[in-house]
Amino acid sequence: MVTNGSDQSRLAALDVEHPEWRPLLALIDAASREAQRQDWARVIPAPEHDGADGRPLIDGAVVSVPPKLVGRWVRQILALAAAAGTEIAPLAHAIDAGWLDPSLLFEAAISHDVERFHVIARVDTDYRGVLRGLAALIAMPMLQACERAWRHRVPAAWPHGYCPICGAWPSLAETRGLDGGRHLRCGCCGADWPAQPLRCPFCGETDHQLLGALVSAEVVERYAIDVCDGCQGYLKAFTTLSPIRPVDVLLEDLATLVLDMAALERDYRRPATRGRAITVGVIAEPQRFWNRLFARRP
Repeated sequence: MVTNGSDQSRLAALDVEHPEWRPLLALIDAASREAQRQDWARVIPAPEHDGADGRPLIDGAVVSVPPKLVGRWVRQILALAAAAGTEIAPLAHAIDAGWLDPSLLFEAAISHDVERFHVIARVDTDYRGVLRGLAALIAMPMLQACERAWRHRVPAAWPHGYCPICGAWPSLAETRGLDGGRHLRCGCCGADWPAQPLRCPFCGETDHQLLGALVSAEVVERYAIDVCDGCQGYLKAFTTLSPIRPVDVLLEDLATLVLDMAALERDYRRPATRGRAITVGVIAEPQRFWNRLFARRP
């Protein structure tokens, strides 16, 4: 049973259990800490719609953000990634040298557009795996701030498998509480939304003959891998009394890497495409010179 009342944080536990993951955990820790900064809460955009037509709430939004905030965060996460041994030093150098605007990377990251992220990065080697992970971490502070502000706006009967806040596919499913309700969880923004028990979130398949689960006798009470033979997709499923904290969804996904390996060995895959294509604009916040000027008094 997954519980959230442990005295030791999930991050600290993983650091002890998997010391080989420490460089990656350092990146996740930095993103989680950054997500708690009030700077991001101050730049949450106003939703352009109510999501009733299936559009994630962030779709169409224009984020007005201080260039220094974006620049500082992008440089920090790239520096940590380079220090962790990833071959991302040329990208970090391009940012530092002023050849690449960090706001462009930030915009592509929020939109989950890894292909555009790769093009903007101007790298010759195919770093899509590395860049996909970096894009998620770069976007995390903004997306989690939006989730905290917008969770009450999510339509009560959200019928889609992708996230109602940011449009990403779910990272895991929770069978929660005494009533066993099923909830999908987003690893990008931490969103939580109810789902039908026998329905593939990726392709919408409901034929029980095409839906199944991979289980282990050793961990049957804790975890399962929901699989769909219609699209060959899979989703890790947990039994939990209470929701995993939004900030811990990504860590829980990482902690159960063995389940991913079991699914991959049986030719099941997570979708490579975005859950729902979205468009997000990022513009530089205008200087508040006049506000500061008129606020001063002799």
